[in-house]
Amino acid sequence: MAKAVLVAHVHPTGPEHEAEFNRWYDEVHIPQVIERIPGIVGGRRYKYAEAQLTPQEVAPPHRYLALYEVDTDDLEATVGLLGAGLTDGTLDLTEALNVAEAPPVLHFYNPVA
Repeated sequence: MAKAVLVAHVHPTGPEHEAEFNRWYDEVHIPQVIERIPGIVGGRRYKYAEAQLTPQEVAPPHRYLALYEVDTDDLEATVGLLGAGLTDGTLDLTEALNVAEAPPVLHFYNPVA
């Protein structure tokens, strides 16, 4: 079992960039995160479903979710490496990722008990 998970809420810059966003996320981003950020060992993506308990008008601004498995004894170091990797060129980014109107929201969670 993973020692933690990283939950990433993300969104493409627009419908015209959705295919590029999905290609980049699946073929570039997740593989790079797993390969280049020690402690992150797996990742899986999800898209917001049409069927919901709440009305569409209260839907979140981020329509995509990525869950990363984290297996490390030093979560603080992994958090730091990911933060640096997102800004120092360690991880390739794309203009198809919305960082203006709906910037990514990233949270790490530890298991309960």
